[in-house]
Amino acid sequence: MPGTVVTVMNMKGGVGKTTVSMHIGATAAAVFKNHGMTLKVLLIDYDPQFNLSQALLQPKRYFALEKAKKTILSVLIEDEDQIDPYHLQVPDNEKPPSVDDIKTTVLSYTNGATLDLIPSTLDLMYVALGQANVSTKPIEARFAKFITECRSKYDLVIIDCHPAGSIFTKTSLRNSDHVVIPVAQHRYAVRGIGLMTTFIEAKKQGGSGPTPHILFNLTSRTMVSSEEKQIRANSNYSSICFTHTLKKYTAFTELDEGKGYVWANKKSYSTEAWQNVYTVTKEFLSRTGVLK
Repeated sequence: MPGTVVTVMNMKGGVGKTTVSMHIGATAAAVFKNHGMTLKVLLIDYDPQFNLSQALLQPKRYFALEKAKKTILSVLIEDEDQIDPYHLQVPDNEKPPSVDDIKTTVLSYTNGATLDLIPSTLDLMYVALGQANVSTKPIEARFAKFITECRSKYDLVIIDCHPAGSIFTKTSLRNSDHVVIPVAQHRYAVRGIGLMTTFIEAKKQGGSGPTPHILFNLTSRTMVSSEEKQIRANSNYSSICFTHTLKKYTAFTELDEGKGYVWANKKSYSTEAWQNVYTVTKEFLSRTGVLK
C-alpha cells in the first residue's frame, strides 16, 4: 500500500506551517506507536529558509549533511557546484538520488516507527529565483520520481512547502494527496484561503488534485475568534475545516536543534499542549486516510 503524501502550505507567511509539519510528523511517529501503529514518517523541508531542518537537527549535523549534498536541492538539480544566481540549472537527466542516500533519521524506535528528514538549504533559493532558459520538465520529473519512491518506503510523507507560488509549490501540490492549510487568526485569513484554494485548483492535472484541509493554528485556549467563526460559517470552507485547532502554547515553539519535543516538555501547560497536538494529529491521520 503506497504511503500518503501531504503538503503543508499557505500563500501567506507567519501562519505556523513549519510548527504544524514538525509537531504532527513527530507525534505521528513517536506517540502513535503506543496505540498499535508503526508509522514510518518522512518530513521534507521544501523551503529555502530551512526552519524545519534547524528545528530538528543540531547545527554540526545539519552542516555536515549540507556539505555532503544530502538536501532536497540534490533532488532538483545535479551539480550544486555550478549554481548560478541568475539562471536556473536544469538537469540533463530525470533520475533523482535515492531517498535512502539523502535522508537522515531524527527519531527511531524498536518497533520500527521512524521519523526521517530530507533537509533543505538556503541554496534552494537559487532554484526559486533563477530564470530557466529551457523547460523545467526534468526538474518536475525528478521530484515526481523521488516522491514515488518515498511513497514506497513511508506510511506518511509531509512536505513543508515554500509559502509563495514557485516550482516548489507546483511540484509539491501535483505530487500530494492532501494539502493542509494552516490558518492564523488575522483579518486577511479568508482572502488567504480563497487564494490557496484557487491555486490548488489551478495546479491540478486533469481531474485529480490534492484534497484541501483547513487547520486553525495559534488559536486561543479559551475562545473562538471572529475570523475562525467566519471561515467555518462559509459554505465553501466549512466541510474542509479541521474540527480541532492547534492552540497557542509556548511548548510548540521550543523544539529546536532536535530538543524540546512536546511530550518531553515539563513546563507549565505542557501536558495540555501535548494533549492538544495529540488530538490534532489523530484527526490529521484520520482525514488523510493514514489512520483507518
